Amino acid sequence: MTQPSEPRSRKPARLTAAKTRLAAEIRDQLRAQGGAAHRDVIIARILARKGVRGPAADRTRRALLSAFELHAHPEPDSPAPHLFDLPFGPESYRWALDERAGRRSQADGDHRD
Repeated sequence: MTQPSEPRSRKPARLTAAKTRLAAEIRDQLRAQGGAAHRDVIIARILARKGVRGPAADRTRRALLSAFELHAHPEPDSPAPHLFDLPFGPESYRWALDERAGRRSQADGDHRD
């Protein structure tokens, strides 16, 4: 049995404007799916909406995975808000909105005109 490969870098992910935008796109797609869906469905919908294909799609997919991870498991000193959960555990591919984050965004008036 083979072991999963180690990550290339052990540096903690940094919150950037690009990751914030990607997290917002993930959040929007999760909301459109009722709050939870398989990650491949969310990623495919975002890629289709953007019209991204080929090598750019692979890069965007990796960036989406990184943005999700950053906002699902932010480091204690990270400015990244906790937005997402893995409701079926850490090995699950089902993504979900964090219920507390959803209530906070509604209370804060998070909506679009």
